[in-house]
Amino acid sequence: MNRSVKPGSDIGHRDEQNPIWGFPDFHVEKTRSWKSISADIVSRAAGEMVWRSDRHRIVYALSDIFGTMRSGGGPAQNKPLHRDKFSLIPSGVTIRADTPAPIRFIQILQSPGTYDDIISDMVHGGTVNLEPRTALQDPLVSQIASTIVDEIDHGFLDHILADSLNTVLAVQIVRHYVDPSAITVARPNGLSRERLQRVRDYIEAHLDNRLTLTDLAAVACLSPYHFSRSFKQAVGAGPRRYVVQRRLERAKTLMRSTNRSLALIAQEAGFADQSHLTSIFRRETGVTPGQYRAALI
Repeated sequence: MNRSVKPGSDIGHRDEQNPIWGFPDFHVEKTRSWKSISADIVSRAAGEMVWRSDRHRIVYALSDIFGTMRSGGGPAQNKPLHRDKFSLIPSGVTIRADTPAPIRFIQILQSPGTYDDIISDMVHGGTVNLEPRTALQDPLVSQIASTIVDEIDHGFLDHILADSLNTVLAVQIVRHYVDPSAITVARPNGLSRERLQRVRDYIEAHLDNRLTLTDLAAVACLSPYHFSRSFKQAVGAGPRRYVVQRRLERAKTLMRSTNRSLALIAQEAGFADQSHLTSIFRRETGVTPGQYRAALI
């Protein structure tokens, strides 16, 4: 994917299907977009690029990046970004980055609303001044970036996992901006028996649909930040793991009780396609759906 802007323009045209601003010599090798987060593997030629977006942008370096960066109308500053480190550019901030050589990086775009919700939940006072920062390092952020890229390659990153990674990523970023003493302790046991049952019923009724962490949290009347912790504490598995197990059980039931094709079963159980069902089924049971069904005869 290549996007360009008119000469002299400061702001790129935003692709509404994938929240990516395009600039000359800006090449998106791979991309994937969900509701509140998108991820791209990007390479671009040397030269100046201008960035401004209504989303928070994380740039995770896949190679050493050298050059200068200007924020807003400020002076150009040397801002090297070494491999496996990352920078944050908050929404609405104009950045001009000039690099002397081609570069390659992972670009993650997040909805500011994710941060607003998390900050109100986890920070005393409910406010954090997010400003451009570079050369940040965090092992968990590195792990999340690698997970997202791996899932892009396989094409199976479901919305619950995407929401979960989005939430955890925002939490880790916020931690770099606040003193540890300003972080509140998460509320324990946020899920009553009644709320937990509502969530379980909702999952069963929507297994074949696109389930999101945000939707499940809303059913429980909790924020995604608190819901993930509370659900795991109550059930013994995170929301995504629980949904995968329920989908596998539905697929097994359909294989035992019907002669429907595996492609149709994958769809009715909530998997992306038959290949996705096969991948998860083999990983969880050690056999393929076809082998499982053959053993039933």
